[in-house]
Amino acid sequence: MKRFIVSLMAANQVGIMAALTEALDDLKGDIQEVSQTVMQQFFTIILAADFPDHCQGADIVSHIEKVCEPFKVDVTTKEPAREKLFNYPQESVEKYFLTVTGQDQRGIIRRISTRLEEVGIDITDLHAIRDDQRHEFLLVMELAVPTGIETHELTQELEQLGSTEGLSAAFQHENIFAATHDLQ
Repeated sequence: MKRFIVSLMAANQVGIMAALTEALDDLKGDIQEVSQTVMQQFFTIILAADFPDHCQGADIVSHIEKVCEPFKVDVTTKEPAREKLFNYPQESVEKYFLTVTGQDQRGIIRRISTRLEEVGIDITDLHAIRDDQRHEFLLVMELAVPTGIETHELTQELEQLGSTEGLSAAFQHENIFAATHDLQ
């Protein structure tokens, strides 16, 4: 079996998921992980699936596009075995969450992500939304923080960045985040 990462986007309509999973089943694809959302009325999905060894990325794209033709989907694939992947050893990172709220400002994600990159922190998940009526902003980042990074200093720095930008920032270890948020 060969693993592929498959990404698909289309204007949202009822039935896209059914057509996509039908196409995957036709190809004997076995989904290992999936993340799907509707954003600004666009269906988006990224998934990891194992396919028989004879499958090629172009074949997967072609078949999904054929089965999902009524939805006018855009599909791409990547084969992890052919990519240079970035992996921290599991024991050398801890999971943290950065939550930022307040008045929306252009460039805030760039400023935060640049600072995180400077200290070697990987952003493993991100969700951000803006309330246009109130010009408010909510950002939640899941981060892989290498052990050895002085998190106390980084916490103060991120909170100070937030306050100078008129935002509230909370940088929390996953255990604290889980204890203070109802994640059911």
